Amino acid sequence: MLSINLASSLLILSSVFTNLTFSHVIRHNQNASTNHTEIERRSDDDKDPTIFTWVKNFAAIRDSYTAGIGSGALLGLSWHILQDWWCSRYDQAYPMIINNYLGTNVEKVQFRACSGDRTEQIYEQAKKLEGNIDLLTLTAGGNDLCLVAIIKDCIIFSYHGAKTCDAIVHKAQGNLELIRRHNIKQILLALKDKMAKDGIVVFNSYARFFNTENDKCSSEQDWSFLLWLGSLNPANTPPLPLTIKRRERFNKLTKDLNDLIRDVVEDVQDEVDYTIGFSDWDLWGIEGVKGQMCDPASSGAYPDPDQPDLLFFKPDTRKTIFKFEPAAKRSVEDAEGHGEGRHLDLDAAQLEAVRASILPLDLDENGVDRSVYKSSLWNSPSPRAVTIRKLDPNAPTPPSCPGDDSIVPSVGDFTPDFFGRIFHPNELGHTAIASFAIETAMSLRAKVLGVQPEICEITEEFKCWHKEGRKGYVTANRLDTTYKKFCDEVKAPGEGAVGWRFDKIYDKGTPDEHEFIFEMGDMGKEFSKTECLESFKRIIHGCDGNDPENPMNWKFGGMWKRDQYTYVVDAKRDNRPWPLKKPHGFCEGKWHVIFSSYVLKGAGWSSWDHGQETILPNMKACLGLGIVAWKFKYLDKPDKDGNEWHLTFRAPVLVNNRCFRNNKVAFAAGGFTDGCRGSGLS
Repeated sequence: MLSINLASSLLILSSVFTNLTFSHVIRHNQNASTNHTEIERRSDDDKDPTIFTWVKNFAAIRDSYTAGIGSGALLGLSWHILQDWWCSRYDQAYPMIINNYLGTNVEKVQFRACSGDRTEQIYEQAKKLEGNIDLLTLTAGGNDLCLVAIIKDCIIFSYHGAKTCDAIVHKAQGNLELIRRHNIKQILLALKDKMAKDGIVVFNSYARFFNTENDKCSSEQDWSFLLWLGSLNPANTPPLPLTIKRRERFNKLTKDLNDLIRDVVEDVQDEVDYTIGFSDWDLWGIEGVKGQMCDPASSGAYPDPDQPDLLFFKPDTRKTIFKFEPAAKRSVEDAEGHGEGRHLDLDAAQLEAVRASILPLDLDENGVDRSVYKSSLWNSPSPRAVTIRKLDPNAPTPPSCPGDDSIVPSVGDFTPDFFGRIFHPNELGHTAIASFAIETAMSLRAKVLGVQPEICEITEEFKCWHKEGRKGYVTANRLDTTYKKFCDEVKAPGEGAVGWRFDKIYDKGTPDEHEFIFEMGDMGKEFSKTECLESFKRIIHGCDGNDPENPMNWKFGGMWKRDQYTYVVDAKRDNRPWPLKKPHGFCEGKWHVIFSSYVLKGAGWSSWDHGQETILPNMKACLGLGIVAWKFKYLDKPDKDGNEWHLTFRAPVLVNNRCFRNNKVAFAAGGFTDGCRGSGLS
């Protein structure tokens, strides 16, 4: 299959086709009343896969991602049917951008996407399509992951506690294999009778919402509506912070869904007559631009001049204190003194409606809000059979997300699009989706025509994160060990797989926590262990720069794109002491007649092994047996003295002088202390 791959897709999104064989230019017409994206194209050529005169009948199905909620201007009475208004279809949704790109040759457009629809409704959309479709785009599965419940109970109204959020995320993960694979496949099979000969279907991916580089998003920004600051929440329960761990879990849901969709697309190809491909725009927001929420550059505002390339709608998350007062006196104060802060202008009825959606708090014995159990996924031994008699025997079945059966409307029900658009692609996001979808359609069209247009030349790209301003670093010998393990463990998701990714985190929860990533583009052939070892070795040892500020040879990581193959080394901790030019520590002991107790602290040594392979063996070598009550803990951030870990233990008496005060154990473990203080020790 032909693919321009990520690199050329980024050029498409940057409005540059002219340097490719595909000589097109996408440009945004800011002055047009409909605010559509306009595209220039060259002369017609039936054998040129970049020319779309073959598309006479274009269709788009799915939920709010395809409907484009909030992106541009609302359709409806201004376009062709009232259903557009009801389904929150917007004129800068990616199908509208694609339709504008296709030009006047298109004779029929079927824009069926409807905000809030899940796979069973999208299946019905597919069945109602008029046939002989030349090009169809879709995305499906996101709403089945209970995203509304996740956004409500884990982010926006996260007052029911971590256990409720965790239960919802766990159930969403379960929905993936339990129902989603079957449902998505049935949608694609339902298109068999709808597609024209040589018709093409482009299945668009989702994109991971969150950057996970640092904790700024949870420590310096407010993501929940602060309704707990008053009578709306009698328990005065604080919202859940949007921590790195929580963001990683949300991102994993998206990645797992994309992987599942890619598998289904591959699996269904032999069962349908049309040509189908998977369009993955996910990496554009991670590596192409600063497009994710929680990016370190963000101030929390939306729109944000500090992060102009954000691809999603988000709430204003600058820290504020909300004062609920009569309308004439209502105001907002910025808790940090930055700018105007956020304004929440709700009348009494609206406040009561919001209150009803989050209260009362009814927790079970496990601390989980009972309302999340009101769904067939918990109440039926066979969820897929719950509504099977109401639908086609092969039809998708409802996922029954947490709270589906609640009598209280969810946060996604009857809310204005200004609110409903949150966590959906904005205008830039839809332009990205359209660009990648067009690229994929060109690739699939080339396959149909049996031609092989020239591909743009891929150039290498090498980046060192330290030079990019990142602050994380890892002990050199750890990376030298783990990159070899990683290259041994890399494996493709299946035989002949293309466009796949393999990643793994090592030394998790320690200051040396780090991640390796290998990614193969659509035109890649196979994984090479030799190239893997070579690439990671260069990144690790080519990105320290012999900096005089770095005498301990810390490794910062980086990225190397080599044609179709990308290698990434990421240091996950960004709050380590810097510059750390030598290891340091603190030791103090106390005599207890028959034993001695010690406190040992340090930074720059034993930063990955919990002391098990550095400190403990050298203690035993010095003082023999008798080490008990060993408690080693890594700190989430350095203490006031810059130490990264604390250790307490008990040892026999009369060992301090020969093992600790003289730094014998610390030196052997690669560290240092100022000796070991304490009275009564020897």
